[in-house]
Amino acid sequence: MAANVRNETALPHKHIKVFEKDLFLYRKVSSTNRVAQSLARSGIIEGTIVLSSMQTSGMGRMKRKWECPAGRGILMSMIFKPEISLKLVPQLTLLCGVVAAETIRKITGCQADIKWPNDIVIGGKKVCGILAQSCFSNNELSYVVMGVGINVNQTRDQLPPDCRETSTSLKLEVGHKVSRLRLLEVFIMLWNEYYALFLKRGHSFLKPKWKAYNVTLGREVSINSGDGLRHGLAIDISERGGLIVNFPDGLSEEFLAEDLSLGRAHYG
Repeated sequence: MAANVRNETALPHKHIKVFEKDLFLYRKVSSTNRVAQSLARSGIIEGTIVLSSMQTSGMGRMKRKWECPAGRGILMSMIFKPEISLKLVPQLTLLCGVVAAETIRKITGCQADIKWPNDIVIGGKKVCGILAQSCFSNNELSYVVMGVGINVNQTRDQLPPDCRETSTSLKLEVGHKVSRLRLLEVFIMLWNEYYALFLKRGHSFLKPKWKAYNVTLGREVSINSGDGLRHGLAIDISERGGLIVNFPDGLSEEFLAEDLSLGRAHYG
């Protein structure tokens, strides 16, 4: 296994188990998702987690750079090989959002909410991002790598300069340092429970939980889908994890995460 990932990064600093999950701990990697993809291709078991203190080329959705000072956040990627319908794969991102929001609420008491499709916000400011990357072979799912980045103990001057007005950290919100280990433990515990329920019940399990945490549905949203800016009312999520938007002409459309970006203006 190690030989297969040697070209991507150094060997992990530590290998531990948390709630029966294998955690590979690194001091610095290019990207936890990239390392996890290499491990997934090598045949690593489902549920393996890659965790790093620092990454040099972290990336979010729409290829936005994700920056975090060493040791100040949670930078991790999880590997899954679920036997589910292909249309349910995008919902794993929504499931991860539920787990992240609930974890942050449990640990900090902060009102962490989900901005569709993959941002966790507190008071309209982003505190966590999620990036799922899937691999398919012969129209079958080979694996999913779920990357999660949480701003935990950054001070304001440690946030990227161009994001200081639109992002935050848990420390900034609660006024004191937050245990990254405790945050990780609760996240893994909740994920194990909810992932198992999702595999059994699918959309019927996920939808009410996601709707309870979301701050997108019921809002007027501005959609930049490549055809100019459009405005409509977000009314629901689909079984493909898409956002259903109702437009002034009475027509409704489904948008997938890769099809559009939602501006931040409505979430302040």
